[in-house]
Amino acid sequence: SPFHTWRFSMNIVARRTPAETRALILDAAWVLFRQLGSRTTIADVAETLGMSSANIYRFFPSKHALMEAVCANQLGALHGAARQAASRAGTASDKIRAVMMMLFAQMREQMTNHRRVHEIVDVALTEQWAPIDEFLAANAALLAEIVGQGQANGEFGPGDPSALGLATLHACAVMHHPHMIAACFGETPKADADAIIDFALRALRCRTQAAEPGR
Repeated sequence: SPFHTWRFSMNIVARRTPAETRALILDAAWVLFRQLGSRTTIADVAETLGMSSANIYRFFPSKHALMEAVCANQLGALHGAARQAASRAGTASDKIRAVMMMLFAQMREQMTNHRRVHEIVDVALTEQWAPIDEFLAANAALLAEIVGQGQANGEFGPGDPSALGLATLHACAVMHHPHMIAACFGETPKADADAIIDFALRALRCRTQAAEPGR
C-alpha cells in the first residue's frame, strides 16, 4: 500500500510470545494512526505486520478495541515520562513544573503537528474513553504525591494533597487539553505555559492567611 511507508521486519524466525505480538500490533497501529487517522483499518495493520487480519482479531475484537488499546498504551507511556520528569527535578515546585512542561510539550507536539492524531483524540474525548480518565487520575495522583512532599518540607501550605493535586491539574488544564492547546498558545508557548504554572504554584505556596491587598 502506498500509505505504508513504515514496515516491521517479519524475517525473525524466533517465535514471539503473545505479549510481544500484542506489543507489535499496538506499535504498528500507532504508526498508522499517525499517518491515516481514524481511516486506519484492521487490514492495514495486518498488512503492515505481514500477518492475517484474523491474527489481529485474536488480540483485539474490533477496530474500536484496538484504537482504545493504542490510546491506553500511549497515555501510559506519557504518564511514565511524567513520573521520570518528577524524579529528576529538585524541589516540589521544580517537580510540578517539570511534569507540567513535559506534558505540555508532548501534547502540543502531537496536537499541532499530527493532524491525524487529533482526529482520533476528538473521537476519544467525544466517546469518553476510559484510558483518558485513567490518565488524568494518574497525573492527579502524581501531583498529589508531589504536593505532599512540598507540605512535608514546608514549601507548600496546608490542605488535602489529593484535592490540591487535582486543583493543580485543573489550573493547568489549558496546557494539556487537546482542543485548547493550538488556540491558546501563540508565538511564545513556553513563556505562556510558565505563567500558568507560576499561577498554580503561587496558590500552593499560600498559607492560612491571604496576602494583603496590593501585594
